[in-house]
Amino acid sequence: MFNKQKTSIISHKFLNNSRTVIYFLSLSSVFAYLLVVNNTNTLGIKMGQMKYQIQTLSDTNRDLESLATSLQAMARIEQISNTELSMVTAGTYDYILPVPGEVALSN
Repeated sequence: MFNKQKTSIISHKFLNNSRTVIYFLSLSSVFAYLLVVNNTNTLGIKMGQMKYQIQTLSDTNRDLESLATSLQAMARIEQISNTELSMVTAGTYDYILPVPGEVALSN
């Protein structure tokens, strides 16, 4: 009888210990799952923000390139040179042609 009672106490302790272990393993699994899900969601939000920032910067870059192209247009340069710098368009061009044989040579 004593042996049976001792076995019953041991099995009862083992049962309580295994329930406790299973409880803590379940609790730690739920906690780890929540951490992983939270981390994944956080990274998804950051990725969305970065995609938005890339799109915004791409649009700004496109607008600036368009502005640079319009500022470099020949018509705009001619207008600035005529109005702001008081330059005039040359009517004729005079070219000076070299005389054959009269070129300085270096030693």
